[in-house]
Amino acid sequence: MAPRNIEIKDLRKFVFISDPQTSPDGSRVAYVQTSVDYEDDGYIKHIWVHDVASGKNIQFTHGKGKHSFPRWSPDSDRLLFLASGRKPESKTQLYVIDINGGEAGLVADLETGVSNPKWSPDGKAILFSSRTWEPEKPGSDVVVVKRIRFKLNGVGMFAGKRLHLFTVKTRGGKPKQVTKGEYDVAAYSWSPDGKEISYATNLGDDQDTSYIRDIYVVPAKGGEACVVTNSVHTIYDISWSEHGLAYLGHDFHAQGATNTDIWVKESLDSEPVNITKDFNRRVGGGIGSDLRFSTPGPGAVWGPKGEHIYFMAGDIPHSNIYRVKRASHEVEQMTEGITVDGFSYSADCEVLSYNTMNAVEPCELYVNGKKVTKVNERHLKNLRLSTPEMYIWNNELGDKIHGWVMKPQDYVEGEIYPTIVQIHGGPLGIYGDGIYQEFQLMAASGFCVIYTNPRGSAGYGEEYGATLNGRHGTVDHIDIMDFTRDAIKRFPFIDSDRLGVTGGSYGGYLTNWIVTQTDMFRAGVACRSTCNRYSHHGYSDLGFNHGPSGNMGYPWRDEDKLLSQSPLRYAKNVKTPLLFIHSENDLRCPVQQAEEFFVALMELGVDTELVRFPDENHELSRSGKPKHREERFRHIIRWFNRYLK
Repeated sequence: MAPRNIEIKDLRKFVFISDPQTSPDGSRVAYVQTSVDYEDDGYIKHIWVHDVASGKNIQFTHGKGKHSFPRWSPDSDRLLFLASGRKPESKTQLYVIDINGGEAGLVADLETGVSNPKWSPDGKAILFSSRTWEPEKPGSDVVVVKRIRFKLNGVGMFAGKRLHLFTVKTRGGKPKQVTKGEYDVAAYSWSPDGKEISYATNLGDDQDTSYIRDIYVVPAKGGEACVVTNSVHTIYDISWSEHGLAYLGHDFHAQGATNTDIWVKESLDSEPVNITKDFNRRVGGGIGSDLRFSTPGPGAVWGPKGEHIYFMAGDIPHSNIYRVKRASHEVEQMTEGITVDGFSYSADCEVLSYNTMNAVEPCELYVNGKKVTKVNERHLKNLRLSTPEMYIWNNELGDKIHGWVMKPQDYVEGEIYPTIVQIHGGPLGIYGDGIYQEFQLMAASGFCVIYTNPRGSAGYGEEYGATLNGRHGTVDHIDIMDFTRDAIKRFPFIDSDRLGVTGGSYGGYLTNWIVTQTDMFRAGVACRSTCNRYSHHGYSDLGFNHGPSGNMGYPWRDEDKLLSQSPLRYAKNVKTPLLFIHSENDLRCPVQQAEEFFVALMELGVDTELVRFPDENHELSRSGKPKHREERFRHIIRWFNRYLK
């Protein structure tokens, strides 16, 4: 059968490989395989295991529930994993299973769930975190909020709860709470001998608004914690080995755009040293996609002799694995020309597993550079996909920036085509060699698609990202417009009279902004967008972070500055028909933002619609319910068909 154009319903047939975990002895790789359960409007997640010697892949968990986060015991004989849905209404539970088979044993089942479990070095205990009631569970369903950080997209309201650490024996039993108090643990690690636990937190009164986190060390059996850092950095990950303590973090000197680096303390009482200072990329960054279930970041991974630390970073157009020499700080690239989503080494660093994608194929599993899964091969053989063509254009400063153009699937030389400009979120997101079903559907529907990384994006160094601090709707807007004009001149098949613009999150904000500044585009679709930087500060789960970063302003002090960066202020200029797509449970960019702009455009007589998705959050386009994801596609294509054809 001849390949056909991709369709919306093809989402149901894709399979997603994530979270590869190489066993310490290098004999096996555990990973998560996710498929769409269209009938139940959800996803099926199971742990699979690849045998390195035989090359075979075996499904390791079965039955009800979603299984994720496989992690090997130090002796490579057991796997721990998280499961949700095994019991009705249960939160995420912790299980351990012998690699040779048998029933998985339930190790921890807390009312508040289990997250991010870590084996102790001797394999006898597991450290994990849980959002627990502090000081105690209230006796009423009335919510009393006493702090500014009380909700989170995808989590919901958690007023009265704090993220704390617990340990539990691998054979089960009652978990022991390690940390307790009015603070949240942000990252943690066992000591190399398992006698202590390190964790990052802020104990100050300003803990919700300060970027600073300190590392504390507490005896694993309980006792007094001591601080081992000097209140300088924000800290995202801790990796403690016999060679030293490494962490990912930064000092906020470029606000939220500051590069995340690897800092190393040779001993607990030594000063931390930035060993990736000259690398000038965000350690841990990656490339965007809407056909992926993301892999938890591996953080800083120590080599067996402590000479190197391995990490991942996005450097447009790819994300690769690197290692840095601890002594010289020299960075060496370990993979090239691929888009890595996650990786894991064996204890001796002889076996490397990673999952990687490209612009026409979702993630597959690779071991030592060899592709060992082909879960999407049969489906992709039946599809005709548009391969993005990468090129270089120059912004107004002369910077050489990557751009991509996707021709319509049924492209004919000499014809001109309606064209849609895509804008990524963040703004520190990265477009690169990653697959988007949304882009492919547009190409299959007869549209040309173009996209780039405007100033404010990651992937080109700290200065490039930080230049947008405090001035949204300025250089980012200039770059998108200049990029579009350049593409029109460069590609004769782009119809300049039939242009559309769309984006999600920050890309939705910029879509809203653009249509208030120009009528160059005949249609726009703003997904999970914002329009009012003044009200966003208080409505969003993280809006208050835009005081010291992002917009760099406070409603009670910088009213005019925030409103001057708000598309809503300029709504009277809009002539472009604009479709809003929003999730009702989006706490990052609340639906109130779409409502404000929608009402303004309705009052002004602009052609507009607001499509609301119930029971969805900010992640609708990437991990929402399959039927909702498909309906979202239909609305986007419908809107552009209506105005661009």
